[in-house]
Amino acid sequence: MGMSYRRAWLLVDALNRLFETPVVETKHGGSAGGGAELTPFGHQVVRQYRTIEVKAHEAVARELSALAAATARFDHYVGKTVPWAVLPKLCVQTRRSNK
Repeated sequence: MGMSYRRAWLLVDALNRLFETPVVETKHGGSAGGGAELTPFGHQVVRQYRTIEVKAHEAVARELSALAAATARFDHYVGKTVPWAVLPKLCVQTRRSNK
């Protein structure tokens, strides 16, 4: 997942504290090895999040396509993840410099 074991457990703990019902249930070790799994509520949260993700993408698909078409080196990213995360940072820097 690209994060430390500690970071993952801190995020699990934060999720469980965020909601009134636990999202992840832990199982203590032993001969079976222990671990963690989503609770039924956790599965519901994931389904709802995925629905939000799809709707958000659909809502901005036209704008993302326009940005992709205007990207000078878009062909460089074919088959790769386009670094759209740069845009919000650029917008913040631009707003700061305009003050």
